Amino acid sequence: MSYHIYTTSGIILKRTPFGEANILLHILTEDLGLIMASARSARLFVSKLRPALQEYTLASVSCIKGKGGWKITNVVYLDSFYFDYPLHTHKVMSQIVNVLMKMIQGETPHKEIFEIVKNGLVFLKNVREEMVSDFETLIVLRILSQLGYVVSDDSTFIFLNNEWNEDLLIKININKKNIVAVINKALKESQL
Repeated sequence: MSYHIYTTSGIILKRTPFGEANILLHILTEDLGLIMASARSARLFVSKLRPALQEYTLASVSCIKGKGGWKITNVVYLDSFYFDYPLHTHKVMSQIVNVLMKMIQGETPHKEIFEIVKNGLVFLKNVREEMVSDFETLIVLRILSQLGYVVSDDSTFIFLNNEWNEDLLIKININKKNIVAVINKALKESQL
């Protein structure tokens, strides 16, 4: 029986070792949504997959869907959102991953969310430490908006575009109390 190989861009959100040398990966993909995929023998030093399957890595992922779920067949490293990034950005990355893992259910494609996360993490590299909290507020607001939990109105409209710049983070900081209230309401209404 032959399987169709799907190739898409993906961000490795979480990796969990299992078995002797295997990895279970949570990958936010551009075309397939949030998937869980296994990579056999990927923890072995000689594995060609190992270097590109680190958390917070952007990669081109090829996989097949079998009876037991998704299986990685090949991966090409594109970029890392972790190793060249300042230490003050690492915590916010894990908090973004927690939001994504909690809020995205199933394998529904979310191209817009993938773009928000990818472009946001590229921008995060140059965010000053005192603005990291504002960045987190902005990216979570945009993710929740794409999932349908935040309505674009007078208080949120200026934040729900595709731009990433320091001026936007300053505006988030000025409106932080209201924006955090919108986010908390959305999280509460999601019942997740």
